[in-house]
Amino acid sequence: MVEFIIDDPAYGDDEKLAVAVGLSITFRQALVKARPSREALEAAKESVWGALLISPCPPNLPCFNDVEKAVDHSEIFSTPVGYEGPTPAATRRRVSTFNKHYMKPWRWAREGEKPEVGHRLLPLMACLFRELKTLDAVPIVVSDVRLQPNTTPPPDYMVVPTSHAVSEVAEIVDVYLPPLKAGALALGILTGGYKAGPVVALVKTRDYATQRLIEMGGYAVVLDEPGDPCNLFRSRVAGYSYEKRLYTVNPALCDKCGDCLKTACPAIAPSHAGAPQILPTCTGCGACALVCTRGAIQ
Repeated sequence: MVEFIIDDPAYGDDEKLAVAVGLSITFRQALVKARPSREALEAAKESVWGALLISPCPPNLPCFNDVEKAVDHSEIFSTPVGYEGPTPAATRRRVSTFNKHYMKPWRWAREGEKPEVGHRLLPLMACLFRELKTLDAVPIVVSDVRLQPNTTPPPDYMVVPTSHAVSEVAEIVDVYLPPLKAGALALGILTGGYKAGPVVALVKTRDYATQRLIEMGGYAVVLDEPGDPCNLFRSRVAGYSYEKRLYTVNPALCDKCGDCLKTACPAIAPSHAGAPQILPTCTGCGACALVCTRGAIQ
C-alpha cells in the first residue's frame, strides 16, 4: 500500500521524481512511475524519510515485486527502492510533517554558494528572513539556489514539525537538492497535505510545477522576473530585483539586536560602541537594511 502514485504525463521524469521526493521528506509514501536521470536519483538517495518507490526499477537500487516489502525497506533504510509489481491502490493514512534537521544536520540541503560582499542572493535571503521570522508556524523553503551557511545546526530528532532560530540568513533555505527542481519538490510537499506553515519555492524560472504550486496555496519567488520578494506573502508570487545603493547606520535608532549581522556579510561588523558599522568594502546590496526592523540602516 502507498499513499500517492505520481504518473502525471504533464511532468518530465525528473519532475515526477521531485514531486515524489517532496512527499517522502514530509513522511508520506509515494510510488513514482518514471525513468529519472542518474543525477536526479543521486539527489533522491539523500532525501527519503517516508517511502519512495520507483517503477520500473532503476539500476543500482533494491528491486521489489511486493509493495509492502518495498515500502518497509525504503522506510527502514531511508532509501529509494525500485518496484515492478502490480499497481497498488493509493490510500492516505499519515499526517504530513517535516523536521528541518531530522537525524543529521541539513539532511535536505546540499552545499551552496558562500556569501560574499554584495552577493546577488543576500537581499533575497534577507527578505525571507524578515518575512518568516515573525510567523507562528513552521515554514518550508525549497530553493533552486542557496547560500552556504557558516554554521552547522545540531541534529534534531523530533518527528513533529519543528522550526529553529536561524543564526544567519543563509539558513533560510531548508531543501536544496539539485538537479531536482524547487517548484516540483514544493508541489510534492503541498500535495501531501502539509499545513504547519507556508511552503515557499525559490525558482530560477516559472514552469508548470511552479504554477500548480501557486494554485494549491504555495508561494513562489521567480528569479528571472522583476519584482520585490519582500511582498511575497501579500502577492503569493513575486520576482526578484533590487537596486544597489549606499547605506549608513543611524546609532540613535539601533538597539543592538544583531539581526543585521545575521546576513553574514563581511561588509558589516559590530563597532566598539555595540552598534554595527558598515565597512568601506560595502557594495550597497541592501541586505542589512532589509533585515533591520528598527530602520537604523538607511
